Amino acid sequence: MSSLPLVYGAGVDMAGMIAGKARPHPLYSALVQDHDLVVADVLDGKALSGARLIVLVQPRALTPQELVALDGFVRGGGRMLLFADPRLEWPAGMGLGDPAGPLRSSLVSPLLAHWGLELVDPGLDQVRLAPSQAVLVHPGQFGERPGKSGDASCRIAAEGHVARCSVGRGRAVLIADADLLDPERIDVSADSARANRQWVHDIVAELDGEDSS
Repeated sequence: MSSLPLVYGAGVDMAGMIAGKARPHPLYSALVQDHDLVVADVLDGKALSGARLIVLVQPRALTPQELVALDGFVRGGGRMLLFADPRLEWPAGMGLGDPAGPLRSSLVSPLLAHWGLELVDPGLDQVRLAPSQAVLVHPGQFGERPGKSGDASCRIAAEGHVARCSVGRGRAVLIADADLLDPERIDVSADSARANRQWVHDIVAELDGEDSS
């Protein structure tokens, strides 16, 4: 699930889809090639039934019922990869008031709070992670939040930009950036494309229980 144009590409309308002009995002193309991928409009018991891994990329605002379903999915043994960006820039040209645009600031704080985390915007410009060399753009940082009500145990890493959580019988990896998936960053740029693709691949493999080699 994502509020970003992962399935058809930015700027592709219905006429463009019918005309075969869709430009799927590299992440979508890779996932659909290697997994039985379902794009969910609603997160409920029916959508999550039988799923092994759920990938959320700057998702739309989730209802309380969806947040409960998501928490229950992970706690019951599911795996989750979440990209939550407090200051999204991609795709360019879609401002805060554009109804067709993605969320510019992540709205998953109720779930994070339940797991004992908070996401803040430290005002950073760009960060290169070691040892992966992946490049994050205006990333957020996770911090511990007192008063959690769930049974999650989260380990914050990569200077706060990544959190790995054990929730019940499941696991989740949370990344405080989504601009790293900007096609310019992950598919074009000589500075970051290879490293960003490999880093995301390794995280998916980690959650999927596969050898990332």
